[in-house]
Amino acid sequence: MGTPYHRHIVSYVHQGRVGVLVEFGVESDFCTKTSEFQDLSRDIALHIAGLNPVDVEGLLNQPFARDHNVTVARVLKDAAERLKENIVVRRFVRWDAESPPDEPPTPPKTPAVAIRFGRR
Repeated sequence: MGTPYHRHIVSYVHQGRVGVLVEFGVESDFCTKTSEFQDLSRDIALHIAGLNPVDVEGLLNQPFARDHNVTVARVLKDAAERLKENIVVRRFVRWDAESPPDEPPTPPKTPAVAIRFGRR
């Protein structure tokens, strides 16, 4: 297995109150199209939503939400072996509408631009 090159982002929103984006690193886009990877990536996002890990290292060391007998790292490793593909969690972000933000939001450094395409 080589070094992950392709990035794949998965989203999960729980009842409009908790949102998660997870960026996975994979060797090829092929594995992201398999039902096993899609189930795995959704389960990881659901795990993050429910157990709120602090960072990727913390995530990997947590007991997996669907099977507390194994860690998230073990679940990823087992899936990588079955798919013959290196799979890593590169980063994630979790929003919780119940918790106030730590600091006020800052505007983006570049303005947003809307472009409308259509017939005249």
